[in-house]
Amino acid sequence: MFRLRGVISINRLQALLCLLMLWLPPAAQGISIGNITFSLAPDDEFAAKRVVNNNKSARLYRVSIVGIDRPGGKEVISRPADGEVLFAPRQLTLQAGASEYFKFYYHGPKDNRERYYRVSFREIPSHNYVMRNASGAGVSMEPVIVMDAILVVRPREVNFKWTYDRSTGTVSNTGNTWFKLLVKPGCDTTEEEGDAWYLRPGDVVRKDTLRQAGNHYIIYNDKFIKISGDCQGE
Repeated sequence: MFRLRGVISINRLQALLCLLMLWLPPAAQGISIGNITFSLAPDDEFAAKRVVNNNKSARLYRVSIVGIDRPGGKEVISRPADGEVLFAPRQLTLQAGASEYFKFYYHGPKDNRERYYRVSFREIPSHNYVMRNASGAGVSMEPVIVMDAILVVRPREVNFKWTYDRSTGTVSNTGNTWFKLLVKPGCDTTEEEGDAWYLRPGDVVRKDTLRQAGNHYIIYNDKFIKISGDCQGE
């Protein structure tokens, strides 16, 4: 069971010096990649991730990929075999407000095992100005930003299964591929008021709210599957 969030790595000292020197407010602009988790379905040739440049000037974008055993806490990182995961283009430049897609291709084993990869999108200023401090060392005026996403390659032999036990308030992933669990307590709550979890194979969620009336869904391949019939008209 895990929640996935983007990871932004910024040279904070450089960014702070830049803001102090130019008396600028912290910028809200930056790279946008949408949902942090994206999947390659068993029958698809590639998965695509759209990158948006929300800055006021052009940026260069590059990608790197590592394999991980399971997303979440203590990840074990590995180097994918040559040719296992490929992507195109190798890099791209986007003008302010522009967007483009990176495509990811999987050529690894085709079996009943789900595989996970951490994809890092690096946003690099096209003209990275450098100032010199008192010691003569160079300080970048614009930070490089790295945002991480998780690419899930679903098993080629997919087995989507789950169980819901209301008496114990548990939902279990008994199959071999991930899904998202959305729990909205009560019949009039919005999605923003609910809780969500990503369940990998073997994961179990235990919550008192699963024992109570409400709208509870499993989201798989962008489809909402209702697992409780408490609220009518939903």
